[in-house]
Formats: sequence, C-alpha cells, structure tokens
Amino acid sequence: MADQFLELAVHIKLASEVVVAAAERLPVLRPDEPGSAADAWSGIMDGLIALNIQLGLMEQLLRAAVRQSAPAPARLSGSH
Repeated sequence: MADQFLELAVHIKLASEVVVAAAERLPVLRPDEPGSAADAWSGIMDGLIALNIQLGLMEQLLRAAVRQSAPAPARLSGSH
C-alpha cells in the first residue's frame, strides 16, 4: 500500500513540475494592453498557481501517509 502512495506522490510531484514549467513560459503570452485578453491571462495564471498549491498539498499528504504506514525501523541489538 505504501508503494502505491509513494508512486502517486511521485506522479503528483511531476504534475506540479509541469505546472511550474507552464507558468514560467506564460509571461511571454501576456497581452501588452489591458482588456479581456489580459484578464483571461491573469485568470489562467491564477489558476495555475492555485493548481500547483493543491498539487503540493496532495504530495505532502501522500508522503505523510507513506511515512505513517511504513514499518518502524528495527533497533540494532547493541544500542540501548
């Protein structure tokens, strides 16, 4: 089960990286003049930011779930 959570976390992290890459390229498409196109551009940028925040939170939750479900490390026989 932990392996599935970890795999899902990796996919979420990759999706987050793609969102960041898209947001980094978005400024070149920003309209020079205010208006509906500029408003649409701002809405897209806001959506990408919100999506990336949500992906980051999901990744953190999945990693925490993996840590919770992982067995405790065995103690070495000589350490008391």
